[in-house]
Amino acid sequence: MALLKWELKKIWRPGLLLAIALIGLVFYDARPGFYLEHFWNASDLRLSAGWLEAYGTTMEPEERAQLDGQLAELEAEFAQQVAEIPGAAEAGISDYESYLDWDAAHQTGLTEEDHQLGFAFYSNTNMNMVESLMEFMENYDTLAEGEEPEIWGGWVGEYSPAHQPSIRRVEEVRAAGVFGFLPSAAINSADNFFHYFAIWCVFSAVLLLSPTLVRDALRRTRAMQWTSRRGRGVLNAQMGAALLSGVLLTLLNCAVYLGPFLATGALRFWDCSLVSVWNAEFPWFDWTYGQYLLALLGLTFLLTLAASGFTVVLSQFSASYVAMLLKAIPLIFVLCWGVVPWLMAGAGLFSGRPVRLTGLPGTEFICVVLVVLLALALCVLTLRRQRRAEL
Repeated sequence: MALLKWELKKIWRPGLLLAIALIGLVFYDARPGFYLEHFWNASDLRLSAGWLEAYGTTMEPEERAQLDGQLAELEAEFAQQVAEIPGAAEAGISDYESYLDWDAAHQTGLTEEDHQLGFAFYSNTNMNMVESLMEFMENYDTLAEGEEPEIWGGWVGEYSPAHQPSIRRVEEVRAAGVFGFLPSAAINSADNFFHYFAIWCVFSAVLLLSPTLVRDALRRTRAMQWTSRRGRGVLNAQMGAALLSGVLLTLLNCAVYLGPFLATGALRFWDCSLVSVWNAEFPWFDWTYGQYLLALLGLTFLLTLAASGFTVVLSQFSASYVAMLLKAIPLIFVLCWGVVPWLMAGAGLFSGRPVRLTGLPGTEFICVVLVVLLALALCVLTLRRQRRAEL
C-alpha cells in the first residue's frame, strides 16, 4: 500500500495538474458548455416541464385531448403579444393564423422591414411555444395512428442492417399506446455533452499519465527498483497506480464538469421514459432518462480506464519525453477523434454508428468493453514481458 501511495504521488504533480486544469477550462467553454448555455431556451423543455407536473412521466390519449385547450391559450397569448409589436397591424397580423399567412407570403424577396418585423415576432412572442406544441400534437397523432413508422428511429436507411429492427422497435412502442414527452433538447444536450465530456476525460488521462514511467527511465531507476526487495513487482504497483489515477481523474472531472450540467435542472426528467414523441431517435432499450445518463457516465469511465491502460503501456516503452510525445499524439488522435466519438455519439439510440453498422442493439457497449479488455490485456502482457527482460 505504501508503494502504491508513493507511485500515486509521483503521478499527481501540481504543475501538471494546473496545466490540465487550464486546458480543461478552455475546452469546457468551447465544447461541453456550449450545449448547456441555452438549455432552458428550448420551447419543448418548457412545455414538457409543465406536463411533467400535470400528467406525470407519460401522456395518455385522454390527456392528449387537453392539449387543444393549451394550444388555444398559447395562440390567444400570441395575439396579445403581436398587438404590442409596431408594424404588425399595418402588415395585417393580428393572430397566429394571419402570421402564418404573412410568413408564407414573405418567403422570398424580403425587405429590411420584413426582416426586422420577423425578428420582432421571434423575440417578443411565444411563437416557438406555439410551433413546438403543434409539432408535438402532430407527432403524437401520427405515432398513435400508426402512420409512417420509418420517420422515427433516427432515419435509419435501408442500407443499414438496423433498418428493419428500427421499424419493428417503433411498432412495439406504438402498440403499447402510452407515449412519453421527454424533450429532444434534453436528450440531444446530454448526448453532445457526454460525447465531449468523454473526449476530455480520455484526453486529460493521457496527459496525466504520459510521463508516468518515462520519468523512471530517464533517471535510470528501473534497475534499482528491480534489484530491490520488491523486485519487478514494482511495475505492478506503477501500472495499478496509473489505472487508479485514470479513474480518480475521471471522478475529479465529474465533480467539476457535471456541476453545470446538473445546474440546468435536467434531472427533473430523471424518471421520464426515453421513448418520447418529441424525439425522432427511439432508444433500443426501455430505459429512463436517468438510466440513460448513468449509462453514458459508465461508458465515460470505461473509456478513460482503457485510455489509461494504453498510455501507461506506451510510457513503459518510451525512453524520453520526446519519444512518449510521438506516441501520445497518435494515441490522442485515435481515441479522441476516432474511438470515443464513434462509440459515444448517439449511444443507445438508433443514430449510434456502431448499431447502424451491425444492426445489433447494444453494439457500442460491447465495443467499449472490448476496448477496455484490450487495454488491460496489453498491461498484463507488458508485465509478463518485463519479468523476463534483462537488466
